[in-house]
Amino acid sequence: MSSETSTDAGFNVGHFFVLLSLFAATVAVVMVRPAAPEHLILISLTIGAAGGAAVCFYRVLAPLMAPHADMEQQPMSERLRADLEREKALTLRSIKELEFDRAMGKLSPQDFDQMAGRLRARAMGIMKQLDAGSSAYRTVIEKELAARLGGKQTRSATREQQAARTDRAPVCACGVPNDRDARFCKACGVKLVQA
Repeated sequence: MSSETSTDAGFNVGHFFVLLSLFAATVAVVMVRPAAPEHLILISLTIGAAGGAAVCFYRVLAPLMAPHADMEQQPMSERLRADLEREKALTLRSIKELEFDRAMGKLSPQDFDQMAGRLRARAMGIMKQLDAGSSAYRTVIEKELAARLGGKQTRSATREQQAARTDRAPVCACGVPNDRDARFCKACGVKLVQA
């Protein structure tokens, strides 16, 4: 998310609202002919302000209609990632404190289920958001790599890449699939046998 502005962005919604407010101001000035110049200027400024308010209103509502569109285009910023990691840690700590309070008898089972359900749902949402942000890095890296190589890869290199992608993750005796580079099972901790 750079601070640079693009000059070749083309026509966007902000331009539409500016043109609409200019057109409305022109129509208002033509319709009110016998008015004083101060009144015409005030009418034009009022309609221009209404156009500016419409742009702001649109920009507030647009992310609510498509909240994940921007996340798919660009990788997550480091600041947002740090904020999400901190919020995830706080949520997980709150869940542990709830479990401790339940074990000490400070919470009823119904209250625990209700509060823990909300906290777990929030933690899952944060984790999904973090995972979605990290997958965007992979696509950016693959595009840059393809651009740098310039399509000079041979067919054998692409076949090797496809074979590496189709390698199956090791599955432990307990039935849990692990990462390809894992040495120990993430569920039971047993050492995995490398093929």
